[in-house]
Amino acid sequence: MANLMLKKTILGVVDNQLKAKDPLCTWETYEKLLEAGYSKSEAKDKIGAVVLTEIYDILKAGQPFDEERYKDGLEEMLMQSVDYEDNHHIETEWDEWDDLVQKGYESFEKKKEEEGLGFWQDAWNVFCSVLEQNTETETLYGLMEELDYKYSIDGWLQDYDMELGNARNYEKRIAFCRKVLEMFDWEETDDSCYRCGIGESLFGEGKKEEAYGYYENWLAEDPQNENGINSYSWVLFANGETEKAYEVIRRVIWGVPCSMDNSLLFMRARELADHMGKKDESKWYQEQMDQFEESIGKWELDEDDFLMNLRCRSRHRL
Repeated sequence: MANLMLKKTILGVVDNQLKAKDPLCTWETYEKLLEAGYSKSEAKDKIGAVVLTEIYDILKAGQPFDEERYKDGLEEMLMQSVDYEDNHHIETEWDEWDDLVQKGYESFEKKKEEEGLGFWQDAWNVFCSVLEQNTETETLYGLMEELDYKYSIDGWLQDYDMELGNARNYEKRIAFCRKVLEMFDWEETDDSCYRCGIGESLFGEGKKEEAYGYYENWLAEDPQNENGINSYSWVLFANGETEKAYEVIRRVIWGVPCSMDNSLLFMRARELADHMGKKDESKWYQEQMDQFEESIGKWELDEDDFLMNLRCRSRHRL
């Protein structure tokens, strides 16, 4: 899942389903993935991809939640992820990479961030070494397909980017994001997570004008990019330019309905409108989000938990 904020929302849905064992097929699939050797985070990522597909079917086609269709999606994913006929395992560089990645996750869970980043730097070195052996550029998901979706590469790359940002290791984050953008063909895939990492890190290094120019050039080419707009707004607000931070978002969403593709911007716009005392505009944003949440309510999940997770999508809060 390329959108980091959306990923957190979807994983919240998966966690709720696992805790309640409702629907039961989610728990059963999770257990089978663990038995096949996937880590807890990898198993949740795989289930989350199926959850996301179901949500899009509900919102775009106006269909009710169909547990049988959802169960079929989980079973198809499971068949693609687990080779029931091959009981032999050959150690590869990918296994070395995966071991370092899992050690990093364990360290972060124990709040040992420096240790976790050390494991992930080693994992990144292995990752680069493996990809340097490929003579042709491919897509990220093409690589994952070649590996039979055994490794949650996309999720780890996004998490490493996030942790570098949390550690304020701006120089290393910029180098990492640029390398990821160079490694893969992004023509058909969202690369905004890594582009945001570059812009935010330039600003973090104190290179304000360079960061502004970076965002403006990017958004001139892709003016509707939700993550790019949100990230630029956050940078502007952090620099004390609240009016401009608000206008960057308002000009894109004012007068249009809230949807899965722009809900993050509606949340951000409402926060900024509240901060600036624009009560009428804040009310309109809230009304649009309420309508969107009603459509989400078609999900036969714990609706309150889902909406709470949805509201937590933004990592940039006032």
